[in-house]
Amino acid sequence: MKFIISKKKAIEQYNWLVGLGLGVCYSVKTNPLIAPILEGNTNSMFCIHNVKNLGIIKDKSRVWFFPQAWKESDVRSLIEAKVTKFVVDNVNDLTVLKSYLENIDTNVDLLLRMKMHEHTIFTGRYFVFGMSSKVINQEILTLRKFKCINKLGIHFHRKSQNVSEWRLCEELKQSLTQETKEALDIVDIGGGFPANYKNTSDAIMSRVKLDIKDLQDWLGNVKLLAEPGRYISAPSGKLEVEIVNIYDNNIIVNFSVYGGAMDTLVVPIKLIVEGELEQGTAYTIKGISPCSLDIFRYKVFLKNPKVGDKIVFINAGAYNYHSDFCNLDKAETVIVD
Repeated sequence: MKFIISKKKAIEQYNWLVGLGLGVCYSVKTNPLIAPILEGNTNSMFCIHNVKNLGIIKDKSRVWFFPQAWKESDVRSLIEAKVTKFVVDNVNDLTVLKSYLENIDTNVDLLLRMKMHEHTIFTGRYFVFGMSSKVINQEILTLRKFKCINKLGIHFHRKSQNVSEWRLCEELKQSLTQETKEALDIVDIGGGFPANYKNTSDAIMSRVKLDIKDLQDWLGNVKLLAEPGRYISAPSGKLEVEIVNIYDNNIIVNFSVYGGAMDTLVVPIKLIVEGELEQGTAYTIKGISPCSLDIFRYKVFLKNPKVGDKIVFINAGAYNYHSDFCNLDKAETVIVD
């Protein structure tokens, strides 16, 4: 069992987004192993949410840090580590930062995360980050007066695979005053770019491309950033496992979703099996753990699978985090081309 990450594919996905005129800020949490590939081969910036991950990026000037419940000592430590780009999503953390900035000469870049309306049937499942548009409009004008703030902007983010909510320009027009818009240097549209799975499609990217163009036209000279995580990492990765048992059209493999494919449970997504058929004999692909939820695919059509055969899941490079459930082994990751 192993994950195989294609350096070439990661760079290809990055370049496609750059071709749209976007500044790319890769979300490191999606797959930290892809971050060094992008740092060494592209001009990507990087979103980091935990100070423990700062060591992944050599050039700290390329880091946008997302604090949560920080103190002035945390701000000081980050700036001393040469991190000077921040995205703040609540008033309390912003107050801490403003207090610190009043007494320093170091220039920083700052984005305020704005709460966008969530169109979802799963009310109560997802936390909605960000400050209200009223607070954003007030704070942007206040912060514009800080001499130590270089680039100033807003940030918002759509949930992963949330392709129904790409009315970006329309919502910003309703949320921002003209005075706020004129004070902006950067607008960060976050992530949410879809990847291709059995139960979702990336075909919507053609429409996303048009929506981004509309937003660019409206913003004019304001720099547009995006935070692709899944869009870059998912198609860059494959997961290779081995069949260890077959009975009653159930395929048991030598890996578990708890060992590095928990996205299958959390989102949930259904990984595509390389070479799977559209019809024929249906199988369930079950992980090796005793958990009844440990299922990679509940129904997939395959031709004469046998014990010892390899099964390869494609578009499997995103969110490969694992648990310590049943002391399962973590799969190795191999970087190719």
